[in-house]
Amino acid sequence: MVVAFSEGLARLSYDLLFVLRGSVPPAEACIVYFDEGSARALGEPLDPWNRALHARLVRRLTADGARAVLFDIVFSDPWPVPAVDEEFAAALKENGRTFLGAALELDEGRIGAIQQRTIPPTALLRRAAAGWGLLAFRPVDPDYAVRRIYPGLETVPTATWVAAGKLGARLPPQAADASRRPWMNYYGPADHFLSVSYERALAPLALPPDFFRDRIVVVGGRSTLGALRMGKDDFRSPYGVLGGDFCKGPEVHLTALLNLLHGDWLERVSPPREIGLALLFGALLGGSLGWLRPHFAVLGAAIAFAGVLAIATWLIVAEGLWFCWGVLAFVQVPVALIWAVGTRYFIEERRRNALRDAFAHYLSPRMADQIADADFDLSLGGTVVEATVMFTDLENFTPLSEELGKPELISEILTTYFTQTTGHILENDGTIVKYLGDAVQAVWGAPLPDADHARKAVFAAWRLHEASVMEVQGHPLRTRIGVNTGMMLSGNLGSAQRFDYATTGDEVNFASRLEGLNKYLGTHVLISDSVKERVGDAFFLRCVGEFRVVGKKAARVIYELLGPEPASERHLWIESFARGLDAFRAGDFTAAEAAMRETIATRGADGPSSFYLERIDGLRDSALPPDWKGIVELSAK
Repeated sequence: MVVAFSEGLARLSYDLLFVLRGSVPPAEACIVYFDEGSARALGEPLDPWNRALHARLVRRLTADGARAVLFDIVFSDPWPVPAVDEEFAAALKENGRTFLGAALELDEGRIGAIQQRTIPPTALLRRAAAGWGLLAFRPVDPDYAVRRIYPGLETVPTATWVAAGKLGARLPPQAADASRRPWMNYYGPADHFLSVSYERALAPLALPPDFFRDRIVVVGGRSTLGALRMGKDDFRSPYGVLGGDFCKGPEVHLTALLNLLHGDWLERVSPPREIGLALLFGALLGGSLGWLRPHFAVLGAAIAFAGVLAIATWLIVAEGLWFCWGVLAFVQVPVALIWAVGTRYFIEERRRNALRDAFAHYLSPRMADQIADADFDLSLGGTVVEATVMFTDLENFTPLSEELGKPELISEILTTYFTQTTGHILENDGTIVKYLGDAVQAVWGAPLPDADHARKAVFAAWRLHEASVMEVQGHPLRTRIGVNTGMMLSGNLGSAQRFDYATTGDEVNFASRLEGLNKYLGTHVLISDSVKERVGDAFFLRCVGEFRVVGKKAARVIYELLGPEPASERHLWIESFARGLDAFRAGDFTAAEAAMRETIATRGADGPSSFYLERIDGLRDSALPPDWKGIVELSAK
């Protein structure tokens, strides 16, 4: 089965080359056909024709100066009227360049041995002709195509071989091994040779003067006659691989004769070189397509396919060589493409799984899938992005740890806290960057961009604040949260030996400072002015003042998160605090103190109001600087 497939692929490779090259019919040849119309016009039976007509035809060809004449007919029996044969022989001798054919019969003996028997022309005609030989094609391929030039037997060559030698051709070695014989170089599809009917060839005025001059003329019958002692005389042409008429025997003989005369038969590349070429092409193709994305791999495969066709066509036209390029084009290219796409899919699937596994503990399942599906790079390095970062910390956890003194209990508390914190962050499309003791760092807008990163981070902060109240052995544990938006470096940071996904930069540090500022203001969730700018009035916020934190030169306006939605009713304590803050910024500490105390009286305990009352006590007897704007400077984290 494999052998049949490879042989069929070789035949296809051979045939398609002629289709790609196109037709190049030589003008130096002509076929004179027996056909039914000529038989009726000349009053002859279909078989056999009166040899007196052949004598007339030969003399016409002699008079016109034909270069050579080959009869694709076997004159094995004498004509009933001897004078007719004598006339025909005389015409052959006058011409001096007419070649006759012999039949080759194959008989299978009793023990399976094949006996070959040659049936030559009559002795009279053999002596008169310039030469004679077999009218046979061997081997004829399973699809009944003639693809090799058959030299004949050692004792009796083919008629085309004899004619080419007599006409001065330099013949190739007469190899008995069929695999070493030259390949036919067809000049065109069926009926591409110039041809005339027998009747017109004999008519004095039917053809222009000297029509046959310097032409090689093959005389034979069309298959429609079905007899003429030639048996089946239709053969598949390489041009018929895509559909088309069969070639007639005279066309095949004429093609072989012209190949031998011109020396333009084809040679096949040797098997070792074909194998080497296939191995090299496969290695290059497989190695190159495997690195390409599927759509580029398809384009690369198409280019490789076209390149193989171009090289194969160039070889047959320029060098007279052909090889089984179908293995490259029809086997290796599709296999390499399937391999490339499959390999790419395997690599992408592995990359996707690796990314998903890498981020599964930091991201929600939905975001982990998005990263796995995106063109995300796990290599070392980062990019600057706008994102919102959150820092959390457990209030009163340090003294509680000292009091408990049991690592396993502390671990249990932290596991509960981190599970709760992580859930709210992931539910709102955040990314867990790292756990730092009892603190958590999370980010929105990285590693995947998210236009709504600020709002999601603030909402997650509120949900976390609502759910984070814990009490352990009488110690209340609340989460302090700082949220800031800005430009930061996001990526896999670290060393070549070990790296982690991280976000870093001044804006990240400021979020950490906001978390710490909660301790001074007695608040739980603080956001920066950049976050407020992006969320607008979507949340219930109050401004708690302008602060310059440790390590920062510029002051920032800070807001406390009081609810997930804008206030739906008027809050008197909000208004009194705002008046007190304005008075503090203006340096009117008396009015500021009164407003802050009013806030506490209205609301009850209020951390920011208490903070400003302490600041007022410290500043009341101090001279204010000329550029006083009410900015609070912190000297500690």
